[in-house]
Amino acid sequence: MSVCYYDEIVFACNTIGLRITSQCLYVSVKDQRMYFYSEARFESTYVISTAVKGISQIQDSDGTPLGLHEIADKIGEGIPWGTVFIGRKNTGKIFTEYGDWETKGYVTSRILRLKGLQEGYNLGGNCDTYSRYIYIHGITNEKKIGIPWTCGCIGMRNSDIIELFPKIAAHSLVFISEK
Repeated sequence: MSVCYYDEIVFACNTIGLRITSQCLYVSVKDQRMYFYSEARFESTYVISTAVKGISQIQDSDGTPLGLHEIADKIGEGIPWGTVFIGRKNTGKIFTEYGDWETKGYVTSRILRLKGLQEGYNLGGNCDTYSRYIYIHGITNEKKIGIPWTCGCIGMRNSDIIELFPKIAAHSLVFISEK
């Protein structure tokens, strides 16, 4: 099953004239799973959470954007598990120090900030993934992993994002699919 996902990434790249990167991620919104590939080989699967409001490219929609993206920024290397980021800045606090951690979607542990690569679809104008601050990141209430729960980002277990972070290079491709 995972091999066909890699083929979808290759097809999407060929459609818009991009070369595939040595590491890449395929996000399945339908299955709430993310698949990691390295050197065209399937490496691992992560259970994730996408947006509670579904799929949308549009600014202020709180939807998860589709299409080809790249990891534009990697933030949080070496910080402790569960550390909260506000505005991409390390607060120095673990999420359990906040009384509302079970209901509020804090960004935790690591951030992979995404940039859309398809002009007019997820890049530019009112559909720009980067200006929408869409990330792959750890979340506070890990009981929500596997169901749509975020405000547009791709949420992961803190241990999973910490594991993935050193394996995936900046500028690696991320393909987000509704399938």
